[in-house]
Amino acid sequence: MDVTIPGVPDAVSGTSSIVIIGPNGVGKTRLGVAITSRNGGERVSALRNVEIPEIPALRFDQAAQQVKNALNELMHAHWRQSFELQNLMSEILAEDRELAVEYRRQREKSPTQEIPEHLTDTRLGKIVRIWNRHFPGRIINIDYAPKVERTKSDGSVVSYPISQMSEGERTALYLAARIVSCDKPLMLVDEPETFFHPLLARNLWNDLEEIAPKIRFVYITHDIPFALSRRGAVFAVARSEDGAELLPQTSKIPSDVIAEVLGAASFSISASRLIFCEGEPSSLDAPILSAWHDCKETAVVAVGSCNSVRECVAVFNAKQVTSGVTAFGYVDRDGWPDAHLNSDPNVKPHPVSEVEGLFCLEAVFKALAVYNGSNDAEADARFSDFLADSRRIFNGVNFNKELLNRGKARIEIEQKSLFNPIKPNPDLQTMEAAFVGAQPAGGWPIYLATVFTQEQTRLTNSLHGGAAHFVRDYPAKSYFSIAAKHLQFVPEKMVETLCKALKLKDDIAESEKKLKALRDSIVLALTPHLWPRTV
Repeated sequence: MDVTIPGVPDAVSGTSSIVIIGPNGVGKTRLGVAITSRNGGERVSALRNVEIPEIPALRFDQAAQQVKNALNELMHAHWRQSFELQNLMSEILAEDRELAVEYRRQREKSPTQEIPEHLTDTRLGKIVRIWNRHFPGRIINIDYAPKVERTKSDGSVVSYPISQMSEGERTALYLAARIVSCDKPLMLVDEPETFFHPLLARNLWNDLEEIAPKIRFVYITHDIPFALSRRGAVFAVARSEDGAELLPQTSKIPSDVIAEVLGAASFSISASRLIFCEGEPSSLDAPILSAWHDCKETAVVAVGSCNSVRECVAVFNAKQVTSGVTAFGYVDRDGWPDAHLNSDPNVKPHPVSEVEGLFCLEAVFKALAVYNGSNDAEADARFSDFLADSRRIFNGVNFNKELLNRGKARIEIEQKSLFNPIKPNPDLQTMEAAFVGAQPAGGWPIYLATVFTQEQTRLTNSLHGGAAHFVRDYPAKSYFSIAAKHLQFVPEKMVETLCKALKLKDDIAESEKKLKALRDSIVLALTPHLWPRTV
């Protein structure tokens, strides 16, 4: 069916699921209610009450009316918990008994006549089969006093009432009951992954979609892996309770980049600038750079590797994901050649090997020393001692390790440049000759010797030369804790202090003169190397 979404000019045609993402508080729930109402669908609330103390014995028409009333009320009071499960199960049981009576009547009347499928493939039967498929070793028996039988590792069987099922077990029962009972063309599901292991969530919803081919599913989720698990899904970003922005088809974008982009897209609701950086959410990159870019128009997003940073910057700036946003990136140097690091004007390499090295820049280090009680002469001495201790790490095999890493990284990049010009050719022998004959000027032995010598010279000069070259070329994680020790900081407190200084606002800076002096010194030191702090 075609689905109308507020804010999207044209109806979304097709049969594939639609996945809507967005941050907390943007209005996704109200948006979901609007989509459900406009398209004559049903909605599964994120606030679903799946407690089942008992299943009331009601007539089918009584239970059906109570279910209808509960779902209608939920549409008009979306902030409340849903409470239709008990009555829905009562309706399903009453229907099952009526169908069983009709089955017996037809069998007695015409023993050899084929029985209609709806009398044998009932809603209750479908629910039981779905549930049992996804909870191995357990069998659910649904009656007015339902229970679950579980086979233990020793082969013995224990049973427990349905009211004692886990949240995941009860949620699976609820969702199966809702899906097999839906007679509308659209089902909107808010937070479909709640209470499930990721694998169970994916497999269960695959199953539910398969048994309901006439229903088009719309999911509202925070779970990016679950979003990506929906085959052929159309993605949208919730902008407000009044509208969403449809994302273009992403079939040409690698799946890992889609995950990062979708995760970042929800941050871009109010931002006009996205800053991508390396690292995981738990690493130092995002906190430090978020403190530097403490601006409501800027969102900083950690996306893993340097390649992911480059890809995300390219995707956003090509407007393949969302409009009205510009993207920039930071990457660690990590021994990569300078030409490679500087190849994208929208991606800056740090002036240091990795983000921890920012604390080890001479001006930043000395500013932290002064903040922690040193005078200028003492700060100079602390930095000299730190530098000497750090350089001593890279003697012998540790120096050789860095040389080997730099050589490998450079050759990896330069090999690509060497082989990229070779194109597919109708004549296989011609292409083979071009491939086999590809080699750098002077041949491979001379090239490899040149790379080794040049990188050895660079690292030797950096080890014994200026401090800026040392922190640029040698991995900062190796001496970050040494810097903290010489500054008389616990590493975590050192990070906290720098971030606190960067976030200091001008309106209170005069009452925080010591912190203001630290902020101003850090800003002066880092401004030449980082993107502007504000838009």
